Amino acid sequence: MSAEEPSSAPRPAPVTQLLVVLLCVVLLTAATHPDSDEVPADGDDDGMALLRTAAAADDTVAYTGVREVRGPEELDGEAVRFRVVNQPGEGLALAPVTEDGAAGGRAFAVDDSSALVTLDERLLGMLEDTYEVADAGPTEIDGRTARMVVARRADDTVAGRFWVDGESGILLGRTVYADSGGAALRTRLSGIEFGEGHWPPDTVGGEPWGDVLTEDEREELRGKGWVLPEHLTWDLRLVDARSTEHGRRRVVHLVYSDGLSQVSVFAQRGKLGTEHQTSLHNGYVGTGEGGSGVSPQHDTIFGGEVGQYQSMWQADGFVYTVLADAPAGLASSAVSALPGPEGSGFWARVQRGLSRLGFV
Repeated sequence: MSAEEPSSAPRPAPVTQLLVVLLCVVLLTAATHPDSDEVPADGDDDGMALLRTAAAADDTVAYTGVREVRGPEELDGEAVRFRVVNQPGEGLALAPVTEDGAAGGRAFAVDDSSALVTLDERLLGMLEDTYEVADAGPTEIDGRTARMVVARRADDTVAGRFWVDGESGILLGRTVYADSGGAALRTRLSGIEFGEGHWPPDTVGGEPWGDVLTEDEREELRGKGWVLPEHLTWDLRLVDARSTEHGRRRVVHLVYSDGLSQVSVFAQRGKLGTEHQTSLHNGYVGTGEGGSGVSPQHDTIFGGEVGQYQSMWQADGFVYTVLADAPAGLASSAVSALPGPEGSGFWARVQRGLSRLGFV
């Protein structure tokens, strides 16, 4: 067939159909044989008692201190520090700390009922279900005696470490590791003083959205076209679902976790405006070109100073926003599990690929 006669022969439709069938077989076969790090880890989880002690301590021990948060090891970013005041029955207040050690900016208060900022039982349950959680024995951290708890994947690699204070039982530190072994998110608590500290004035926040979405309500929304998965990946399960209104439109907030990392998904009917940023904005790279952590189905997921990944796109009449304190690979998998941006669906990509090969 010459270049001047591009349509002189019929398209080999049977070949196209065969390729699609073979592709489906490959995908299904791969799904039935997960890697060793894609299944729950066995073990007696003897470290869970220590972590539950730490969870209980947040409800009973009053203290102040400085919480330091660092992002991915390879980015070598500066630490972000917060002055922390924990008052049982009230919650946790966090105020940014400036370079000279003084509190700077307005404090943010997290009400006790919102949980999910420390060791909530929902997160502990996910951790126990997903990883082998072992008591690694006594250690020290920043000069304080502690016990270390290690969370391991099924392939025996370390997914996370926790440090529990030997004196008070509060959580002193936590590190989440990527599959590569590098630290993806690190938090440390130092300068601890026990007793009720001064609650910062003019705190904002305080309560989560009040409209908890029940299982029946989520199912009703799904019937109206909302995509609200119970799982994003095998190890990211729904732990919290809430709803509110913004601009007279419903906004749904879903929180997924594996017990170590958290992924927030916001969904709202509508479409992105032309002012949507796709370049550097407040230290982040948007969903355009030039960022890091690219997922196979979506544009750029971008990382901030402390390892928080974000992505925003529109699909099927909805706008999705994902915020993730998680390793880049897990954040990317979470985003890929949601409806893809318009024009980037799976079958559209298959069609384009076959077209480039000359089959369609």
